[in-house]
Amino acid sequence: MHITAVLRYNLRHMTPGQRLSWRRALIVALDATVIVLALLAALAVRFPLPLAPADMAIFRQTALPMLAVYMAVFYFARVYRGVYYYSSFDDMLCIARGTMAAAALTALFVLFVRQGQFPRSVLLMQPAFAFLGVCGIRFGIRLGKTWLNMPRRYSGEETNVLLYGAGELGESLLRQMLKTPEANYRVVGFLDDDRSKWGLSLHGCPVLGGREALAAVLQRRQVDEIVIAIGVKRGELVRDVMERLRGLDLPKRPELKIAPSLTEMLSAPGRGPAARKVRPADLLNRGEVRLDEARIARQLRGKRVLVTGAGGTIGGELARQVLRFAPAELTLVEAHATSLFHIEGEARELAREAQVHAVLGDVRDRALVERVFAQHRPQVVLHAAAHKHVHQIEHNVQEGVLNNSLATHYLCDAAAKNGAEAFLLISTDKAVKPSSVMGATKRLAEIAATAPRSGGTRFMAVRFGNVLGSSGSVLPIFQKQLEQGGPLTVTHPDVRRFFMTVEEAVGLILQAVSLSKGGEIFVLKMGEPVRILDMAKSLILLSGLEPGKDVEIRFTGLKQGEKLNEELIEDPAASNPSEHSDILILRGENAAPADLDARLLDLEISARAADPAAVLRRLRELVPTFRPDAAHEATA
Repeated sequence: MHITAVLRYNLRHMTPGQRLSWRRALIVALDATVIVLALLAALAVRFPLPLAPADMAIFRQTALPMLAVYMAVFYFARVYRGVYYYSSFDDMLCIARGTMAAAALTALFVLFVRQGQFPRSVLLMQPAFAFLGVCGIRFGIRLGKTWLNMPRRYSGEETNVLLYGAGELGESLLRQMLKTPEANYRVVGFLDDDRSKWGLSLHGCPVLGGREALAAVLQRRQVDEIVIAIGVKRGELVRDVMERLRGLDLPKRPELKIAPSLTEMLSAPGRGPAARKVRPADLLNRGEVRLDEARIARQLRGKRVLVTGAGGTIGGELARQVLRFAPAELTLVEAHATSLFHIEGEARELAREAQVHAVLGDVRDRALVERVFAQHRPQVVLHAAAHKHVHQIEHNVQEGVLNNSLATHYLCDAAAKNGAEAFLLISTDKAVKPSSVMGATKRLAEIAATAPRSGGTRFMAVRFGNVLGSSGSVLPIFQKQLEQGGPLTVTHPDVRRFFMTVEEAVGLILQAVSLSKGGEIFVLKMGEPVRILDMAKSLILLSGLEPGKDVEIRFTGLKQGEKLNEELIEDPAASNPSEHSDILILRGENAAPADLDARLLDLEISARAADPAAVLRRLRELVPTFRPDAAHEATA
């Protein structure tokens, strides 16, 4: 007892480094014991028991050299670098490689010294026994640690969890729950749409069926939380589970949560695989976007970068992500003073050694644009400034043309004149067969941005749909309406839109810059379009309310210039894959007239004269695919 007390006292007062050294020494001692016993076991299998004196002589003569070889090989094979109570298949492979190498060296030594007078079967059995014993020590430690957590796991009130997804993410989340007794999670089972998994079990938890079994499982078992443990393309599943829950008569509706994907865990270190509440972005049925960040870094590191519209949702995210790649300078141009104030402060906090310049001004001011380029000499220009609200531009035609089309022309001219390396225009799906003035002005901006120019600047445009949660978009409008108790207003029951998160969109925008050779219109793959009515219903359900019962959904009719469905490409046959799986390249859509500069000058004169009829007439000439509403036709 006295010795045990001394050991406990010493362990409590050791530094972390001392405890690690002590544990490693203990593991080494156990491995050495196993290796020696493995030789003894191999001799016992080969020769009859009890072992004869000659057999014991073999053991005594061989054990020490064999042990020395094993310990040296294990050291150089980094067998002792693992964390023993988290031993995995990779650790087992490392032990296997070390054991085979040590066995080969031992065989060479023994056969050379003994000159063939050594049982070869022992040389085969000993490494097998040693491998099993060394692995057994590590997995025994891991099992012991798990067992030590068992008595405390379900003390107090339990949270009964049903996991949806019996794949890698679900298995990882289950292990985390089993290793965290303080959380008091009790996993009642899994659901998975893969029929081959039905009836099986994972770490002792049964796979109870697919989504069709959800109602039966909830009626048979008490479930407090349902956790979606699927990493990609989970939007349709989340919406379906929410609808199924809505139709069930249960004493207590379980809370729906979601397990973050690997990308989310890496972007929020320290949180691990802990489940979180479902967010609107989870309703998008999109795969995970992977970027070639090394390629992006080569385009931005040490460069002078200009972002227009920096106070907006996309412009602000562009500033944040650009700063991750260590530019030399970042110039922010924004017409709204308060928005510029906020993004400038945030950028200065994120900037390491990059200089941040804030310019309050309007990109429609050609003199301001030329001054900014002359002063800051940007090498990469990311043009996000634009008027984007369709119904506003329908009634302010000249403002849309000046801000969206002509400002792009001014910026492109300044970029070419000042030797910028790359210029990127952020466009929209509304530029495809535009029915609105806003869409036509963005299509004209694409034409202006990709028109041939002298100099070495690479010009390009990136076209995509709606950014989830951007200012003035449908999601924040719904959220505000929901806070006020409704109703949620939807223009039409069948209206659909493409959506992606701003982080995804901006990451792919920067990837497009790295792919460009000049003159391209890139299109981001947006997945399947989302019905706005479904989004409204899902948002109500996420708030714990019933659509149509607790919160009304009211249809207001399409506004002037709006479509039921948007398109990303006018002719699908005219698109080519790029070097990135989520980005397409269009061909044949960016042909500019030879007299573009002169026609843009005429358009500018009409716009500054506030002559909407002349502006529309010239806009239709420059954008032949523009089909304005009848109201505009009458005006023109």
